[in-house]
Amino acid sequence: MKKVIFILSMAAMLFGSVNNTNAQDNRGREGRRAEMQARATERLIKDLKLSDEQKAKFEPIYQNYLKELSALRTERQQADENDSKKEELTDAVATSRLQAIFDRQAEQIQQSQQRLDIQKKYCAELSGILTPQQLLRVFQPQQQRNGQRGGQGFRGGRGGQGGPRGGFGGGQGGFGGGPQGDF
Repeated sequence: MKKVIFILSMAAMLFGSVNNTNAQDNRGREGRRAEMQARATERLIKDLKLSDEQKAKFEPIYQNYLKELSALRTERQQADENDSKKEELTDAVATSRLQAIFDRQAEQIQQSQQRLDIQKKYCAELSGILTPQQLLRVFQPQQQRNGQRGGQGFRGGRGGQGGPRGGFGGGQGGFGGGPQGDF
């Protein structure tokens, strides 16, 4: 009986420490994310060459913008984690997975629309603080802000698959439909 109680107490302690570790990891990630957002905000403020008055108005609005975008990402990550279950592949499971793919794509489209709505909302808020050139820098993708340019094709200017190192179009990038690699 003492052995059973000892084993159960050890299992309870082990389970409790695992749950505590997971909670600490989540808090640690949140803290690192907040630090990264703060550093990115500071870099952007320097890049935009904002006055002290502009900075004071810009920073809280931009932080709220980043929080809303982060919430969208968190929702998507949770949905992806729920979809990653392993099951034996039967016709019913295959049909279910296919439907899940379509549902995920529909959700991605919906989240893209939500992201666009958030960007438009904050662009309107910041338009009274920043010039149009500064607004462009805020809402432009990171690669374009840094003067980098991706491939012209399948990946929509992000580099990667459709670029000069491979993808569907060989040396031209994209699908290789013409001399510029356009469709």
